[in-house]
Amino acid sequence: MKKILLSLCVMSIAFVGCKDDNDDVTCALNTAGVAAAYKITALTYKADAATPAVDMFALMDPCEKDDVITLNANNTVTYTDAGTQCVPPGNDTGTWMLSGSTITLDGEVGTISNYSCAGMTVTINGTTAGEVTTVTLARQ
Repeated sequence: MKKILLSLCVMSIAFVGCKDDNDDVTCALNTAGVAAAYKITALTYKADAATPAVDMFALMDPCEKDDVITLNANNTVTYTDAGTQCVPPGNDTGTWMLSGSTITLDGEVGTISNYSCAGMTVTINGTTAGEVTTVTLARQ
């Protein structure tokens, strides 16, 4: 469940091209630009068009809220149980891929709808009409 939540969170991150003053790296919406470490800052789930969105971030354990998701340039992803450790720890690895604004993280497909050097928002449509998970990620 934790890996799915983290995947969904990563998927909801979106970035707009900009320049990072600290290391002079361009934050383009491509594999090299998106490859970075992130933390989930918001996570909502809407079961269908008639149901209000639920704040899933508020329901997450504190030990999950400080975890780091690292999208590596070689299309691997590392989940690090940072800060407060969960029992058992949530460390894991997987794969990710970017095609245009479509991001696939461990098989979950989402659309980057908001992208900047500071982070991104990823939207994942479910199998039911109106089912949407939205994940906001902050670049670390």
